[in-house]
Amino acid sequence: MSRQYHLKELEIARDPNDRRRAMPSFSNHHRILDVGCGAGQTLIAANLSEGVEAYGVDPDPEAIKLGQEICPPFIKLSQASGEKLPFPDAYFDLVFSRVALPYMHIGKGLSEMWRVLQPDGVLWLALHPRKMALREFTSAVRKGLPKLAVFRTYVLVNGFVFNTFGTQFACPVLRRQETYQTVKGITRALERAFFTPTAIQTQEHFIVEARKDAKK
Repeated sequence: MSRQYHLKELEIARDPNDRRRAMPSFSNHHRILDVGCGAGQTLIAANLSEGVEAYGVDPDPEAIKLGQEICPPFIKLSQASGEKLPFPDAYFDLVFSRVALPYMHIGKGLSEMWRVLQPDGVLWLALHPRKMALREFTSAVRKGLPKLAVFRTYVLVNGFVFNTFGTQFACPVLRRQETYQTVKGITRALERAFFTPTAIQTQEHFIVEARKDAKK
């Protein structure tokens, strides 16, 4: 993503009246991890106190470079995959991921988030609903973009497979993951990863909150 994209996302995150904004609650949390942080927009907009340990990871080196320029010093960003987090076990009391999990292998991503969360720690996820995947497929067809339409077909098929059978596969050509999520599908995935879902909303955004089960 471009520098302009990340700065626009920061602008959205800072505006509580913007309907595109989706933020977890940061109150009473002291060690926080943003998985798929981009340039750290959500962490910046949260206005965290300097007593909070705040970390973000993203696989895009350019996003991390920009984030290191614009984030306050106590927000630590690093390049890493959500399926392989460079943190010790049970370190964080809040892990959140804003529309990054749909681009991961969900089972591996949730397993890593479980690992780095403290017992009873909070997981917050913003996800992609099926209607979004359908809208993007329809848009590609209407615009006459065959390659994009084929990829969006893959996303629809992969999402169906994930939400029905709990498995997923990488795009054979691009070798990248993408799925949509349903309430039933993500609930099953969370429970398989030893999370207990505590709240799900699908109105303005598709948001899921869960807690790490104390025993695995």
